[in-house]
Amino acid sequence: MRDHQSWDDDDGDDGRGPKRLKEFDCPSCNASNPLGDPAEAGDEVLCNYCGSSYAVSFNADGKARLKEL
Repeated sequence: MRDHQSWDDDDGDDGRGPKRLKEFDCPSCNASNPLGDPAEAGDEVLCNYCGSSYAVSFNADGKARLKEL
C-alpha cells in the first residue's frame, strides 16, 4: 500500500520544523485528497469524496495521523 500522506518541512534544515500535510488518502473511502493550503497539526481536513472530517497530527517521525471527528 502506498502512503499518499505527503508533508512539508519548511522551517529549517534539521527536520524539526512544523509539518504540513499537502495531500492525504481518506481512511474511510481511500480517495486521494490534495489540499490547496497545507494543513498543520491541529487543523481539520475534509474528504472531498465522502465528506468525512479528520483532525491532523504528526508522530515523532513526522508521519501524518488522521483522527476522524
